[in-house]
Amino acid sequence: MALIGGCGSASDGAVEAASSPTAGSGQVQVPDVLGLDLNEAKDRLGPDLDAKSVDATGRDRMQIIDSNWQVVQQDPTGGSAVPKGTTVTLHVVKEGESVSPTASPTATATPSGAPPVPQVADSQPPPAPAPAPTTRPADPLPPADNPPPANDNPPADPYYANCDAVRAAGAAPLHRGEPGYRSRLDRDGDGTACDT
Repeated sequence: MALIGGCGSASDGAVEAASSPTAGSGQVQVPDVLGLDLNEAKDRLGPDLDAKSVDATGRDRMQIIDSNWQVVQQDPTGGSAVPKGTTVTLHVVKEGESVSPTASPTATATPSGAPPVPQVADSQPPPAPAPAPTTRPADPLPPADNPPPANDNPPADPYYANCDAVRAAGAAPLHRGEPGYRSRLDRDGDGTACDT
């Protein structure tokens, strides 16, 4: 009987996959990986077995982060003696999902003889029904003596097309820095616009 040593205890399962009652015949015993996360299950299968994971819900979701998935079924089953290099199919669900058994194992069997895929129910409860509409009186109008809300945006600087418009508005003369002043209105460039 071959024994592989390493760090950890023999109960880690890695030794299980590598040892076999028929060590000289090229056969290995498949470890039972049900209930393990996918990452640990693949480790327990060891180097002599290949692993293929499939979404047990039938939704063909990819298993990107193996530790987020849990093995709910395996084929071949744990304890089976198989040739080295055999692919073990691991049916998995995401953490938090539960598996409900199928109504009858033969009802979902495929013609190829593949094992039935268990039905999976999400762990989240169904949404609550919408509350019944209630009638209530409309909100009363606010009193008319409320002032309108203050305007947080200050008014824009006035724009005067020419000095006639400045004079008509009673804003002449305009000095540099005052609202409405533009260098185009200041002909002599002394900082005072529309001064004549």
